[in-house]
This record gives sequence, C-alpha cells and structure tokens, in this order.
Amino acid sequence: MVEQPCSECAGLGEVEREQSLTVKIPAGAEDDMVLRVAGRGSPSREPRDVPGDLLVVVRAAPDSRFERAGADLWRVERVPVADAVLGTSLESPTIDGAVTVSVPAGTQPDAVLRLRGKGLPEFGGKRRGDLHVPIHVQVPTRLGADERRLCEELQALPRKGKRQKP
Repeated sequence: MVEQPCSECAGLGEVEREQSLTVKIPAGAEDDMVLRVAGRGSPSREPRDVPGDLLVVVRAAPDSRFERAGADLWRVERVPVADAVLGTSLESPTIDGAVTVSVPAGTQPDAVLRLRGKGLPEFGGKRRGDLHVPIHVQVPTRLGADERRLCEELQALPRKGKRQKP
C-alpha cells in the first residue's frame, strides 16, 4: 500500500501522456492495411516488461481523378464519336503528371487503353501498376442541320460486309 501516492499517477506508477509519433507509410499501402510499430503501444501490467505494439490502420484519402484496384488505377475518358472514329490524342492525368494518350482510329465504346507503369507502386514490390483508361464514346443527342446532313451522307455510303438496300 502506498502511503503517500504521487499526485500525478495516484500511486499507480504510470502517467498517461499524449505523444506525437511519426510513422512511415510504405509505398503502395492500401486502405485498411494495419501497420505494427513495435514497443510503442500500451505499457505492460508486469513490472520490467516491455510495452506492447502500436497498431496503425491506414486510411487512404480518395482521389476524384482515379479509382484504385490494388496497384492499378482506373480513369474514364470521354471522347466525341468523330474522335473515336478518326482517332485523337487527349491529355490524361497520372499520379506523376499529365500524359498524352493516343486514342486509335476505330476505337469502340468502352474499349480500355492501358498505360503500363502509370499506376501506384506495388506494396512490397518494385514494379508499378498500370493506369487503365476506359473510353466512353459520346453520341450527340441533338444535331444541327449540317451535322445531320453529314451523318446521313455517312449512313448512305456502302459498308463492307453489309448488303446494300435495293
């Protein structure tokens, strides 16, 4: 029995204090991953025993530009129908900055272009994931007179593999 307990610890022999700690989050760490920091947890109840481990749960902030799937990133790009037919180039963000993406002529709706190595670092590995770019083709809902005329001319052209109307 402690006759004159300490005012700070009330005779328990320990004082609770808040302490800042810097924890290095490894590259590629995913949401809900648990990191262990040895010896920085709660003290043991046994005298002369080492403190327990501190468990840190990683919470990754969302990025409105991408969706994450492991080390791979996904980003939808929209292109007008004429650009899908004729081909185009567009600027797309990556985690390292914008890159030029070449959309080949004849790109079909929902085709997925893959940019190798433009994703996130792989956790515990040396490679990087890929950036996948699904192409959504925008079909116009309202046409002007000139646009309608051009579409009708295109429609009237003979197509390979299709029988023409008599």
